[in-house]
Amino acid sequence: MNTLDRYLIRSVVIGGLGASAAFGVLILVFGMIDEFSKIGPGYTTFHALRFVVMSMPGYLYELFPVTVLVGGLLSLGALAAHSELTVMRATGMSLLRLARPVLIAGIILAALGTVMGETIGAWGQAAASEMRAAATEKQVSTDLASGFWLREGDRIVNVERALVDGQLLGLRVFELGEDGRPQRVLEATRGESLGDDRWRLENVVDTRLSVDDPAKPVSVEQRDEDEMRLFDREVLEIAALNPRYMNIMQLSEYVAYLERNQLDASVYATAMWSRVVQPISVLAMLLVTLPFVFVAQRGGSAGRWLFIAILLGVAYKTLTQIVSALAPAYDISPILSTTLPPALFSIAGVLALYRATPRARRATD
Repeated sequence: MNTLDRYLIRSVVIGGLGASAAFGVLILVFGMIDEFSKIGPGYTTFHALRFVVMSMPGYLYELFPVTVLVGGLLSLGALAAHSELTVMRATGMSLLRLARPVLIAGIILAALGTVMGETIGAWGQAAASEMRAAATEKQVSTDLASGFWLREGDRIVNVERALVDGQLLGLRVFELGEDGRPQRVLEATRGESLGDDRWRLENVVDTRLSVDDPAKPVSVEQRDEDEMRLFDREVLEIAALNPRYMNIMQLSEYVAYLERNQLDASVYATAMWSRVVQPISVLAMLLVTLPFVFVAQRGGSAGRWLFIAILLGVAYKTLTQIVSALAPAYDISPILSTTLPPALFSIAGVLALYRATPRARRATD
């Protein structure tokens, strides 16, 4: 690795990190605007600011390929505008040879982004949700290995798993008497939201305890289905962490659990594979920017490169959302639906860069 390689790597890495910092500021600003509407008794401006700051790494990781795209295109565009890329070409470096240090910089940025997303990104989302729940007195605890616990009047609800599509798995309801002792325990394998605070329970075991007469036998009744009022579905926004902000280990555990119980795991499987291919998406974004910069080496202001970056970023996010929406309808596997957008962008970038390289130069590399 020579001096020019190190210079290109440093420029792209600094550009990517600088763009990420700028996007982070935007996330904080728009996040605070959104959280202002939730400020009330117990949930102060300080709580809202803490929530936005802790949530920011998770949101930033989701946009990381786009931030790298913007930063890489701006930094390479600045080199092109100052004719530095032209000088590098004059030393005998082809476009394909110049792409090598850019991709190395992409690998560095992808590694940094992955570490951020899998550590403080996932932790920050969970901690922010827990903090807001405590501040707004939702009486829900989600930090225990036994699932999440909720207190509603004389009922204590324990749920092993809460899914974002309005499902509860491994449900137990404890009804307390006036003296605080349990007088009824209701267990169900699955609960499905019917709207508001109404839930349909499946495979119900209803156990009634005689508090006044301990010698009286326990009454046990089994039902295939039952409906009851538990808690508002909005509580799941706290209890069920959005799969987009869970780390790979958590998602893998959820997918295995759902598949083991023959439940639909497509939402969590898609989120898991999206995080797996995230580093590839970063490289794909840099690949597709190279032809724009290296072909038009002398022209282009920062505004032009920023405009191109925004167009490419919007195109990538739109394609990703379209494929994600169509995948369940056409029974496309989560692996294919998540790898298709970065694969298409990578192929387009490689072909464009290859066509822009003269045949004589290709033969010397």
